[in-house]
Amino acid sequence: MSQVALHLNKVGCTQKVLNQIIRKMATLKKQPEWHIPVNKGPPPILKIYNSLTKSKVEFVPIKGKQVTWYNCGPTVYDAAHIGHARNYVTIDIIRRILSDYFRYDVFFVMNITDIDDKIILRARHKYLFNQLKSATNSLTPELIEKVQTALMNHARTKLGVADGSLRGDITSSSANGDPKYLMNANDFGNSLEALAEAKISLEENELGKEVAHKLLDSSQSVLAPWLDEEAGSSLSDPKIFRELAAYWEKDFINDMESLNVRPCDVLTRVSEYVPEIAEYVQRIMDNGYAYEVDGSVYFDTASFDGHKGHHYAKLEPWSAGNTLLIEEGEGTLGSKLSGKKISSDFVLWKKSKPGEPAWESPWGPGRPGWHIECSAMASEVLGENMDIHSGGIDLAFPHHDNELAQSEACHDCKQWVNYFIHAGHLQVEGQKMSKSLKNFITIKATLKKYTPRQIRLSFLLHQWNSKLDFKETSMGEAKNIETIINNFFVNTKALVREHKPHAFDSDGMHRYRASEKEIIKIFLEKQSAVHVALCDSFNTPTAMSEIMELINKTNTYLSGGRGYININVVAKVAKYVSEMMRIFGVAEDLTGQDIGFVTSEKQAVTDKEDIAMPYLRVLSTFRDNIRELEIQKKSHSDILVLCDKLRDVDLVELGVSLEDREDGKALVKLVNKEELIQAREAKLNAQLEKEARKKAAAKAREEEKRARLEKGRVPAEEIFKNMRDENGGILYPILDEEGIPTHDAFGQELPKARLKKLKKEWEAQHKLHSEYLAWVKQQEHPESCGNASSN
Repeated sequence: MSQVALHLNKVGCTQKVLNQIIRKMATLKKQPEWHIPVNKGPPPILKIYNSLTKSKVEFVPIKGKQVTWYNCGPTVYDAAHIGHARNYVTIDIIRRILSDYFRYDVFFVMNITDIDDKIILRARHKYLFNQLKSATNSLTPELIEKVQTALMNHARTKLGVADGSLRGDITSSSANGDPKYLMNANDFGNSLEALAEAKISLEENELGKEVAHKLLDSSQSVLAPWLDEEAGSSLSDPKIFRELAAYWEKDFINDMESLNVRPCDVLTRVSEYVPEIAEYVQRIMDNGYAYEVDGSVYFDTASFDGHKGHHYAKLEPWSAGNTLLIEEGEGTLGSKLSGKKISSDFVLWKKSKPGEPAWESPWGPGRPGWHIECSAMASEVLGENMDIHSGGIDLAFPHHDNELAQSEACHDCKQWVNYFIHAGHLQVEGQKMSKSLKNFITIKATLKKYTPRQIRLSFLLHQWNSKLDFKETSMGEAKNIETIINNFFVNTKALVREHKPHAFDSDGMHRYRASEKEIIKIFLEKQSAVHVALCDSFNTPTAMSEIMELINKTNTYLSGGRGYININVVAKVAKYVSEMMRIFGVAEDLTGQDIGFVTSEKQAVTDKEDIAMPYLRVLSTFRDNIRELEIQKKSHSDILVLCDKLRDVDLVELGVSLEDREDGKALVKLVNKEELIQAREAKLNAQLEKEARKKAAAKAREEEKRARLEKGRVPAEEIFKNMRDENGGILYPILDEEGIPTHDAFGQELPKARLKKLKKEWEAQHKLHSEYLAWVKQQEHPESCGNASSN
């Protein structure tokens, strides 16, 4: 181009023309062709196990990245148990993966069932029992008679016996197929025993309030139902029912907070949506899929199933005729409602009887059925269609199947829910739990034994829709994994902190060698494998396995020593693991630069002096002590004792761990103070146990030595002299000059084998006696013996 310009200048071309020519020529020069990249490994698509298909299907939200989700909440009448924890923590894990990993915009709605037969009965029982207890100030014949009447009623209605005298037959009769029988039998036995004690107290004129209340408390399970039969229908104050539900709702929410379950975006209570529920029922009737009988409204399954493309029992069509499950779904107070056309029909609106809360409706005073509440509230918040509906697998039929039917009947649509996901059952040590059987373990009781993190890790190690057996061994595995991950975090954070002041130092050598390349290769492989696992219907067991293998490989790399590692590579792995733990809800919310389970921002201290002063005091005290030792000209061993105290006591109280390394430089770690104290106490206990074993062994050796010395008192020449046979006769009458037998008691020469054996015994005794004589000499002349041994 420059040569052309020079030539044009020579022929008299102006600069302006020259510039125009240069620009023209530049436009003729083009960029080389760009090749579209080819993805050698197309990313997997997210698939979810859908209960509506019983298979894994591609997840396709209704609207872009927005996901609408309704989750069945609890019926609040008692404490939440570990089965609830499995359900709600599992759903929380999936929700977090969808929102935090796949970056969907999830709108999450959950209900609280605060109108239900169980709540009504529990509230009436509690109210009537407490009323009786408050009015009871002493033990009276009337009170004993009342308890005895309730006990006989319990025996008749719950155990099928005419009276309560057959206590011994109760257990053997439990094979009648009723799983509640043993529970009822135990209630009967406890009350019967308390009643017998109360009768004795009455005879002995022990009539105090404490004695009376002991009888009532022991008999509550048999008294409350009987009191309800007598007076339950007279209760009309709505406050009685609302107070019980409100108490257990708050208790449930507190449990969820303890388990680090994210709160829902919208919480719906049945008691706040009754007008909308009544309107919902009316629309179903208007569409021809429901009918009214004597103030109650029922869903017409025959009219719905097969009509206009509708299908009843989509989730479990094989259960559609299961009368037992259908009656359980109607509730204790509604299972015997009359007026159904066929047994598979279910109640949408219940006519309220005396003693039950009631709301006005087109069909008279009543209350919502169990199934209708979720349909109405979910539709009110999310509209006529939703992406995801979730709950426990035990709700699939009839609750969720009835939800689907009545919702599709109301909206006259073919698919109200696109994806139905069900968390699997939880058993404890192989046994099914149930509130109604009173054999459940509450969340609060579980949290006294295990941390929320350990519980969540245990659930992560099992596929979300599979059965889980909650037992000691599985929790042991979760605790072990927690320890491995936490140690990895603590070590990495310490190394990062140690490296930071020297981040810009260079010795002219890079730290990205074959070993670093291998770790990054493994990291990318595991990152990809985790993604594949999560796309495979949130396969957290596989994801956790890949993460743990990544940690193990990185720990192997770290074992080479601080001088041979690239801290940026290790930090890269640790930040990824931390982020995945945050996504799973195992770690608290972190920023992208944080490593570990908990962030330092959780500490409420903001004043630098408050932060630094405890550490400065320890440093100052250590310096003072060192100076004092130097002034007193103490030995180096005393300085080492102070160093050990600094490491094992002073810094432990500040949550600082010093880990001695081979290069002589300690690795400084910030660790939970309680964990360090526990580790220190465990180490101390191990040392004490070791010393105790050492002392016990020394004592045993000393006793053995004393026994040998005692045995060695007798010279070898004398051990056979006084030996007697079983008749008292002399066993060896003839001995040689060394005292070794030569003949037996009958004067016969001893066989060579016998002589050989006796000779060995004599030699052993000779050795023992020599040791004894040496010991005696040492006791008499300890100084001369000591000098002799030293020479």
